[in-house]
Amino acid sequence: MKATRRLISSLAIVAALGGGLTACGPEDDSAAGSGGSSSGASAKPSAKPADGGSADKSGGEGGGDCGQPPKLPAGHKMVEIAVPPSKGSMSAKDAKPTCTPNDWIYHGEGKAKYYLFATGEVKAEISTGSGSHKTVPVGELWMHAGDCLTNQSAVKQPYTCSGNIYDITQDSEGKVTTIKEVWHP
Repeated sequence: MKATRRLISSLAIVAALGGGLTACGPEDDSAAGSGGSSSGASAKPSAKPADGGSADKSGGEGGGDCGQPPKLPAGHKMVEIAVPPSKGSMSAKDAKPTCTPNDWIYHGEGKAKYYLFATGEVKAEISTGSGSHKTVPVGELWMHAGDCLTNQSAVKQPYTCSGNIYDITQDSEGKVTTIKEVWHP
């Protein structure tokens, strides 16, 4: 009888603890994941969708307190650069939002795809901190992304490495026309 009660009590404790570990929300900021990850970026749900399309709920593992997954504006795509970009091209994985204790974070998934940059003027922006960006020549962004992947000590202020997640847009041929580093704490 005592063994049965102990087993039931143990299961109740495990169930209670397990439920608390799946929450995702701002009140859990002290949980694992604060302090920055090199494999994801914050995906704040404040981005307003221009197309009104539905979000990809497959990335919403755990859901918890994160709410609905963020929706990107029409024509935008999140990617995680997989290898240092070279002149005119990059390999990147599609990045999907995942609920974490610190809100939605983007992570690259699947095989890397090959992207070409449009000829002419490509708008490139590097993060300089929370919500701030600096427009730079695309070659400078390629060097920054490469340093973040291979030699983070080479990255000088005001820049930092922030998960290698970039918001891109593409032209009708699929070539990258804008690329913006996504900052996360």
